[in-house]
Order: sequence, then structure tokens, then C-alpha cells
Amino acid sequence: MIPWLPGPTLQPRRGLTDQDLERITRASEAARSPGTHKIYQYAWEQWATWCAERGFEPLPADPAAMCAFMTQRVADGLAVISLSPFISVINYVHSAHGLPNPNENRAVRQVRDGLRRTYGVAPVRQAHPLSVAELRTLVTGIDRATLGGARDVAIILVGYAGALRIGELAALALDDLESRPDGIVLRIRRSKTDRNAAGAKVAVARGKHPETDPIAALQHWLRLRGITPGPVFVPLRGGATGERGLAPHTFGRLLKARAKEAGLPNAERITGHSLRAGHATEAHRAGVPLARIAAQTRHKDLSVLFDRYIRPVDALEFSSSKDLGL
Repeated sequence: MIPWLPGPTLQPRRGLTDQDLERITRASEAARSPGTHKIYQYAWEQWATWCAERGFEPLPADPAAMCAFMTQRVADGLAVISLSPFISVINYVHSAHGLPNPNENRAVRQVRDGLRRTYGVAPVRQAHPLSVAELRTLVTGIDRATLGGARDVAIILVGYAGALRIGELAALALDDLESRPDGIVLRIRRSKTDRNAAGAKVAVARGKHPETDPIAALQHWLRLRGITPGPVFVPLRGGATGERGLAPHTFGRLLKARAKEAGLPNAERITGHSLRAGHATEAHRAGVPLARIAAQTRHKDLSVLFDRYIRPVDALEFSSSKDLGL
């Protein structure tokens, strides 16, 4: 199978050593995050497998095959927006091999436009933003005397209070924590929108209520975890903590499982993103200015923050249907 990541198109030449080429290749691979690597690899393998089953070559791609692939995926239930990784990786592989981009073909563009108009581009279901009341119900039912309970409560409360992405929670290490008298400052080494790894500092204040205080929950977990350097949140095996960090997808799973245990009505729609979304939504309800919310969530595009989190909260408040006398 043709690899999705062919590497930089540099040929060995006089003056370049094998070590030079190895370093160049590593730098090229680092242009995309590990998460993007996995998504692109999966998308390319799916495309290549589909082509093999239909008798097409994945490279160069036949525009008719692209159209058939996209329409079949959507017919099978894939959201139109979820075609993006397939389109992106096919573009990338063609560009890396010096081939024309098949997605610029007129027929392919028309089919994509038609799918957007027919099915829309919004995700089928967005993550349910956890309210503070739901958060309190969620964490008060967890036994913090156990390793798993202490860890999960710390994940939930720190993630919620910090408005963190699950990838950021997964990447936190002990030396990323800076204690302050009134809270803690987290060093985020890299995030989804920080392609150049400039990093950021995220503050988490002490809570007013013992059951939802993120700092107390984190300190309790760290006492049980121990002071061994490494990831803050680690897997548990045989009543002991592991050395490697939890995989990012684990955070969403444990959150959903804890929500079901707590009997939350929207448990099926709770994902790892529910913590970050809940923070933004509840902060707006509490009257926090948009600029302060954006500073915490690190949204550079305020329209994304407004459209995704703020406008849904205000929809009923500003609806003209209230004034129709119905």
C-alpha cells in the first residue's frame, strides 16, 4: 500500500549525509501532530482499501472514484463534514508526489457542493456542555478514596475549570504544574491550534465548594499518584499507577462512563469536549465577558466561540417568538 506520508521530496546529493536526511525526515513528520498522523493514516488506508475493492488506483485518484467514494460514505451515514480528513489526506499525498489535486476536478467539487446542500455540514450531534449542577452530580457520586475515583475526579474538575482539550489533559506532566496560593498555573506545551508549539499558560483557581474544588481534587490525586516524574494522569493496573500517560481517547470514555453511573440524562452525548464546552457555556451564563472566556479557552476566532457556545444559550432569550402573543 502506498504510504500516506511519503516524506520530503529530497534526493541524496553531495554534501548531505544520511544523518542529514534522517533529521529532515523527522522534522517533516513533526509538521503534523500525532493525532493528525493517526487520522490521516486511517483515512488514507480506508481510501486505498476502497479503491482496491473497486479496482481503482488510489494514486493518482480517478475523479469518478472520488465522487463514488464520497457519496457512498455519506449514504452509509458519515456526516458530510467528516469527509474532510479523507479529502485532506488525498490532497496531501497527491501534492507530495507532484500530482494534480483530484479535489480540484469540477465534477468532484460539484458532488461535494451537492452533498453539503443535501445533507448540511453540521455534525450529527454536538457534545453536551456540562452544567455546574450536572458536574456536581457527576463528581459527588465518585468514591475518591479509590485510585480510579481520585484520578477521574481530578481529570473532570481540572479539565472543566481549565477549559482544557482532552489532548492537553493527556499531555500534562508533573513539571507543567506551577502551584500558587490561590490556585495553579498549567503549562500547555502544545495544543490543537498551536501548530508551532509556542505553548500557553492556563490558570485554574481554587473552588469555593469542597466537592467541586479542582485544586483540592488534583492535590488529592497527586498524593496517591506519587512524585515520580511523568504524566499527571496515568492508567491504573493492579491497584498501582502506570508510568505512561492515558491515551487521549480514554478521557472521553471515562467521562461518559462516569456520567452514566451518575444517571445524567444526556450521558450519551457527553464526550471529552463536554468539559470545555460546559466551561464556556456556564461562564457566559454567569455573566463573564466574552473576552475573558476567550482568554481562558484560548479561542483566537471569537466567532467560533460565539456561534458554538454563546448563541445557543441566548437563543430563547432573544427569540422574537416570545413577542407574538401565542
